[in-house]
Amino acid sequence: MKKVLIVLSLFVALSAHAWDVVGHRIVADVAYRNLTPAAREAVDKTLGFERAMVALSCWADDIKSDTIYKGQDKWHFQDIDGGKNDKFIEKLYKNKTMEGYHLFAAKDSLVNLLKREPGNADALKFLVHLTGDEFQPMHMGHHDDLGGNKARFYWFGRGANLHSVWDTYMIEYTHYSSTEFCDYLCLRFAAQRDEVMGWDELTCIKKTYQASSDIYKVYDELAKNVQPDDRNNRRFAYGFEYRFAYKFRPVLDLQLYMAGMQLAKQLNEIYQ
Repeated sequence: MKKVLIVLSLFVALSAHAWDVVGHRIVADVAYRNLTPAAREAVDKTLGFERAMVALSCWADDIKSDTIYKGQDKWHFQDIDGGKNDKFIEKLYKNKTMEGYHLFAAKDSLVNLLKREPGNADALKFLVHLTGDEFQPMHMGHHDDLGGNKARFYWFGRGANLHSVWDTYMIEYTHYSSTEFCDYLCLRFAAQRDEVMGWDELTCIKKTYQASSDIYKVYDELAKNVQPDDRNNRRFAYGFEYRFAYKFRPVLDLQLYMAGMQLAKQLNEIYQ
């Protein structure tokens, strides 16, 4: 039983990552391509080599295996229950520790730290990663289902959940490499680049929470009258994956691009 509990705890910890390696590279690459020359030079110097922020974009997940930053696993999410309005989001954003020291508070602290210590490589690597986390919709998922981890179903025949679908499978479905996906996003949103860059963080958070709410709405509709099997997974109607991916592909694209542009904006301000 002890071994089973250890395995389950590891599964929950691993499935709680926002975006997978490819997703974080996409966000970091979009950001890197939109840095000012001064910011790009400073970031490369701080991290040690050209485009290091892309290569090291998952360092903050890797470091969870060490005890050097004990407790930082809570920095990666800001679960928000369903049915909240803009006033609640604004209140939480203004009082970032209102529900504990999670993503909003951690990111704010990192930005302030880098303004004081622009050469702090670990703080920079955390900021690169957590900005990606911030705009993965399931990292604003509900408390009671661990950000979609308990919303379990089969995705093309394999066990999955809302969190893993948005971490990995939606991106995997495109069969793009991180570079190809970044190329596509930069072309797709070229005409909207300045508009998206002009959005403030709170606006982007509200958009992400709305995306999370829309995802739950679709899941809840799918789950009606569909009982879990003995593995606690729901088996939805044949072909729902195609319809789900088609419906939410524009959301996926915007969230990844928006995250990259927010990261670029923050780094351009820090490394003026």
